[in-house]
Amino acid sequence: MPSRFFASAQFALLRDRRLESRKAPDTDLSRGIAMVTDRECQRAEQSSKELRVGSKSSKESPLRQQIVILSDSTGDTAEGFVRAVLAQFQSSDVDIKRIPNIESERALRKSLESITQRALIVYTFASPELRKTAWSLTRELSYTGLDLLYPAVEIFSEFLGSSPSQQAGALHSVLARDYFRRIEAIEFTVKHDDGMRLNEIHLADIILVGVSRSSKTPTSIYLAHKGYRVANVPLVLGIPEPKELLTAHEKKVPVACLTIHESDLERIRRTRFINLGAKTKQSEDHYLAIDQICAELKAAQQLARKYGWPIIDVTDRAIEETASEILLLINGKAR
Repeated sequence: MPSRFFASAQFALLRDRRLESRKAPDTDLSRGIAMVTDRECQRAEQSSKELRVGSKSSKESPLRQQIVILSDSTGDTAEGFVRAVLAQFQSSDVDIKRIPNIESERALRKSLESITQRALIVYTFASPELRKTAWSLTRELSYTGLDLLYPAVEIFSEFLGSSPSQQAGALHSVLARDYFRRIEAIEFTVKHDDGMRLNEIHLADIILVGVSRSSKTPTSIYLAHKGYRVANVPLVLGIPEPKELLTAHEKKVPVACLTIHESDLERIRRTRFINLGAKTKQSEDHYLAIDQICAELKAAQQLARKYGWPIIDVTDRAIEETASEILLLINGKAR
């Protein structure tokens, strides 16, 4: 502001001097003064314009706002929260800087002092000492601070009636266990698809039964991704149910029977029949005939009713819906 004022005043002074020189008698001296003041006035005017343009551009491109995430672990949880909140604001052009693995008060202070502009400080520390230090340092350094973890921990602690572990990165330990549980479930489900390894199906969390092409395999895989070990066993008309299935039932392994409307099943089987290139009349009559399909479905449902297994109709339903109903029936709640 002072520079702009000075340039404008200088320009006005030179302009007045130029006008006065032009009013003076027409001498070599007066003409010389006028020429000098003309050049000086042009330079002053140009300088004034440059200052005005520079001031305008500085207003148009201010420093981007910054959110700094401080964490004793990776900071993933905090960043996810920050981005979820920012999504609620239109045109929120904000830089997010993450400083992870802060394990001491010295490292915390150094991290805060390294920030060179106004910022919102978001921190997640399991340690009460680091949390208190972050609270005091943000105020000492005139930053706005937000503790993501402590308020929730206090509420949960009161509700659960127990104290938190104060373990840094505890969520990642939970996620790691969950990840390996899912991997193990998927491996089990793939190995026990379509009646394979019947001698091990009693180790399953859930067993699905049903006629051919009743969505047993895709539903099993979906449940496996949820962490359930699933075995599926096809029910074939005229062939007794495997004794291993009944043994698993006696051991209280949950069993669910999938069924489907006969016309939909006929359409699905016909598509598969064509894709496989099967052309014999005998195969077509056995696999695609509506009477045969109805008999298979009826026998499967009778078996399910005999042992008290829930029957779930998958007609026109997404796999997610089918899986959710299976879990509701077996566990009493969706997982």
